Amino acid sequence: MRYKKDFHTEMDKLFYPESVVVIGVSDNPDNLGRIIVENLFEFQFKGEIILVGRRKGILFGRKILSSIDEIPEGIDVATILTPAPTIPKIIEECGRKKIPWVIIETGGFSEYSEDGENLSKEILSIARNWGIRIVGPNGIGIINIENGFVVPFVKLRRTGVNPGRISIISQSGGISLAYFNLLTSSNVGIAKIISMGNKLDLDELDYLNYLINDPKTEIIGLYLESLKNGRKLMELAQSTSKPIIVHKANTTEGSRKIAKLHTAALANDDRVVDAALSQAGLIRTKDFRSFVSAVKILSLPPMKGNHLVILSRSGGIAIVAADAAESFGFQLYPLSEEFTEQVHSYFRAKVIRPTNPLDLGDLFDFDLYLKILDQVLNIHEVDGVLFQHGAAGDEKEPSRKLIHAIKDLSFRYKKPIALCLITDEEELAHIKRMIDFPIFSEPSEALSALAVSRDFYNKRNNVRENFNVFKADEGSINKIIENAKREHRDLIITEAFEILKIYGISVADYWVVKSGKDLKELMETVEGPFALKVIASKIYHKSDIKGVILNINNFEKAIEAYEYLEKLGGNQWGVLVQKMVPNGREFILGGKRDPSFGPTILFGMGGIFVEVLKETSIRVAPITWEEAEEMIFELKSSEILKGIRGEKSSNVDSLIHAILRLSQLMIGIPEIEGVDINPLILTDKDAFAVDARIILKR
Repeated sequence: MRYKKDFHTEMDKLFYPESVVVIGVSDNPDNLGRIIVENLFEFQFKGEIILVGRRKGILFGRKILSSIDEIPEGIDVATILTPAPTIPKIIEECGRKKIPWVIIETGGFSEYSEDGENLSKEILSIARNWGIRIVGPNGIGIINIENGFVVPFVKLRRTGVNPGRISIISQSGGISLAYFNLLTSSNVGIAKIISMGNKLDLDELDYLNYLINDPKTEIIGLYLESLKNGRKLMELAQSTSKPIIVHKANTTEGSRKIAKLHTAALANDDRVVDAALSQAGLIRTKDFRSFVSAVKILSLPPMKGNHLVILSRSGGIAIVAADAAESFGFQLYPLSEEFTEQVHSYFRAKVIRPTNPLDLGDLFDFDLYLKILDQVLNIHEVDGVLFQHGAAGDEKEPSRKLIHAIKDLSFRYKKPIALCLITDEEELAHIKRMIDFPIFSEPSEALSALAVSRDFYNKRNNVRENFNVFKADEGSINKIIENAKREHRDLIITEAFEILKIYGISVADYWVVKSGKDLKELMETVEGPFALKVIASKIYHKSDIKGVILNINNFEKAIEAYEYLEKLGGNQWGVLVQKMVPNGREFILGGKRDPSFGPTILFGMGGIFVEVLKETSIRVAPITWEEAEEMIFELKSSEILKGIRGEKSSNVDSLIHAILRLSQLMIGIPEIEGVDINPLILTDKDAFAVDARIILKR
């Protein structure tokens, strides 16, 4: 892509045009171009609107021109909805009229057929020749509520739509409309919505870069089905303090696998996406409801910690909320005896003992609710509140006033109040329309949203820095790799061990023997037990073919194993003899080069059980010390490292060092496609690589 020096200023013309031409318009009631024009009028677009169609006519009191040649030069944006084969000629004509931005809403391109793919390439070539930038094709264009530039070919209504702080970038036109409707019905104001379509020219990174710098956008939403450059997405996310919520669909395992590595099978693409988004501080949601809940909670002051107070008009709902709070990692803040006694004095029957959750079921005074809420928020250690309220009958009007007051308290104390409102559908719809404050329908929804706020702001405050950069002799590594490439093979185990050692990863002692005499001399000078392993470039999982023979203590067994393994390996490199590492715990450590996010690191339980347990953690390299530590302790099986039933705790620092060294290796040597260290055995002295495989890029 070719970017001008001030691409943001240029992009302003796309969102804030002074003139637009809609191409593909007729006065036919079923014409979709007509709907684009209707939306511009509905949302009161103040700029000049020019209409072009196949035949002259009149629409909404404006002339329909029959040729682009009739329009003046220098129009800011062209919106096109005509059959796909007509688009190249139209782009050419737009170029001659010096139109810098084109929104193509037509489908039938690369998503449809090979001919459509070729048509896409032709369109892009023409556009670049004229310096035109393209939105789409196969989308519904742009929605900018602020200035009424609303050009979808689906009829929209301005009623209930308010300017707001959330902007959405969507790969799907249908999803764009779904979020438009969901946010509107939740009384969440919208700034901009972008339907990217096929991303022929501009993609999510272009739009994200614009919205990060857009003063009207404070929260950004992304709906993605594909992600070309995940690493750049991470960089952009880390460059801004604005919350970015990602709804990533199309989550099946990616098309590119390295079957030669355990790592590839254990780390499918969606797990990498999860890890990457979390590292970069993006918020991942997997459905519409959680996306909207995240938007709602992020419109409130931040949840800065774990201390929560639950206030509820129902004791039963309070218990449900307390259970959910624990599952989301919240701590119910212990209210002081002085405070609870004061609250108890407000109760009528005095049959409820105040605690946290605070059951307000004995109170029917809304002013007292606010007084208690005010006092709770005034407690310095309280980070946020879940307030459950129910309204029926003649309580509806007082409830509306209560909600307005709750909003004021939340922003006055700069703490979030997640309001869970249970009432009839008609009243709920009325409140959502009339009150600009997020409403949640049940405690788990509200608590999930509060957890989003807490995790986002905590992650944002933890800057990723202090990467442990290990200086390695990369020249020696390159010689090893070049030799393997000349022979058109991957690395053998000894070469993999050599590279690991150069990068500071400890390897269990080993020797290569090429005769029975060498084997005998070794066993006479070095105390066992030993493991004997086949050396071969095309045997990827040695245990599957009995290529590893363990616990050998005498020469008779050793020579028998040697002769078998030498034949198995093709008599080319000899046999590897390795001193067995005693009394250690087995793990797997691996690296994989993801096509979108680049080098990734995987850690988990190792040995023959890795494919059974499948409990692993993943991060995108480079990795910080803290992230390496998280990788270890987010595994349930990590409890064994803490020492159980009187056992000593494990040498976790050695595991962290191994993870960091492999992270640096994957960053430093781009010729490496993937690495398996399985097992990595942890002892009280160090973490030793006992077996290793390195796959090179092809």
